[in-house]
Amino acid sequence: MTEEILVVKKERGRGNDKMNFKVVEKRLNSWAPPRYQKVFKNKDFRNLAFLLYDLNQMGYPIEKAFHHFKRLLNEPDLFFL
Repeated sequence: MTEEILVVKKERGRGNDKMNFKVVEKRLNSWAPPRYQKVFKNKDFRNLAFLLYDLNQMGYPIEKAFHHFKRLLNEPDLFFL
């Protein structure tokens, strides 16, 4: 049985913070090579837009997630560490 997983990892280097996004299939006792991978070198909104577009094309519910995100911005009790 395989399961598709979105992996997000923050890599820290010499003055460079990078975000690494991967879509992989988790197999029993192993990981498959990434089906999709994108690395952001900065906090450019255009890179984020391309990532969301790609995920939408792969069937992820991006519109629903964005609307839920907008509702969460108005929640004063929410915080993430």
